[in-house]
Amino acid sequence: MFFLNLLYYTKLLFRYLRGAIFNLLLLNFKGGRLRIGRNAQLYGEKLIFGSNVKIATNVSIFRNVTVGNNVNIGDNVEIRCNKKNRITIGNNCTINRNSMIMGNVVVGNYCLIAPNCKIIGSNHNFSDRKEFIKKQGISSKGIEIEDDVWLGANVVIVDGVTIGMGSVIGASSVVTKDIPPYSIAVGNPCRVIKKRN
Repeated sequence: MFFLNLLYYTKLLFRYLRGAIFNLLLLNFKGGRLRIGRNAQLYGEKLIFGSNVKIATNVSIFRNVTVGNNVNIGDNVEIRCNKKNRITIGNNCTINRNSMIMGNVVVGNYCLIAPNCKIIGSNHNFSDRKEFIKKQGISSKGIEIEDDVWLGANVVIVDGVTIGMGSVIGASSVVTKDIPPYSIAVGNPCRVIKKRN
């Protein structure tokens, strides 16, 4: 029992030390606690973290990303954009395991993102039939998720969509059009079925 406790506290200490070392090296860290789990990859010259951010195991965060205060990022989450795009995650958000945020995305405050969500704020161009799609580049209108939004498990949001404040998106929905504030929306394609009173 003693050795199990010693192992547990050694791992906990190592996690805090890793966060402290990263805090010292990261110029854009705004203070407070930053906890980083095992195998986390943080890459880019414009990474900005608020205070009390928890990054779980196997998380990948790449390039121009701003994370607010009191944010929990679960296991195997990937947050990445190319040099032209920016991802901003507001305060008091939770991003659950296996979710992905790509492209040009703004997530408001107090948002809940359930496991396995895909938020893709960019698109491959494919208008020229004589050229390979891979060679036609990408475009990005961006995605905006306003404050106090709950995305159920396995939700997919495509480029160019705004989800209004206080909305709830049902599990496994595919959001292809804007959702008005305080809506409950479900399905593929996602449609509003009710308003929150």
